[in-house]
Amino acid sequence: MKDFEHLLSVWQEQPKQPRLSVDDVLKQVKKGINKLGIQVYYSIIATIVAIAFTAGLTLFAVFEQRMSYIGLFVLLFGMVAYLILQIGDYRTIHKHDVTLNPAAYLNDLKEYQKRRAYLNGRFYYVFAVMISLGISLYTIEVFENKPIVFRIIYYSFCILTVLFTTFYLRSRFIEREEKKVSYLIERLERLQAQFE
Repeated sequence: MKDFEHLLSVWQEQPKQPRLSVDDVLKQVKKGINKLGIQVYYSIIATIVAIAFTAGLTLFAVFEQRMSYIGLFVLLFGMVAYLILQIGDYRTIHKHDVTLNPAAYLNDLKEYQKRRAYLNGRFYYVFAVMISLGISLYTIEVFENKPIVFRIIYYSFCILTVLFTTFYLRSRFIEREEKKVSYLIERLERLQAQFE
């Protein structure tokens, strides 16, 4: 019985987590969401510009080989799929106002976290393969008359870029974004627990 009383006294002596100020938490969450929203918004704009450029190239450039057109269509398909997912993510985090209904917004943030995990996880590899395949098919005709050394350097650079972004930059980006979203979710969950 003494062990139980000792354990109870130690537990009661634990410092309680300070109560969070609702206004401060909501301001932090809004600021964090605005930063995430701006990142996704810029990504959407960049993808639209890339789609417009690739579509213009597909429509107005004349190629002799079908492989070039197939490559451009693969690029377009991959970019459009990416754009659709990005727009969905943007809409998810801006569906509700955090100040009006923090509980609904917490659910939106958890949904956003799942969507981003899919986009940065499985879909990233599909997207990378589509972009690499599209560029490879497109550049067959473009570099047909270039020296072999130039082609080797170009394709080596492309392969190294894909490997660098896949195995180094991607993990850093995902980790940084995951920390931000997890922090916002933790703050809203703590705030919600205060009122239960």
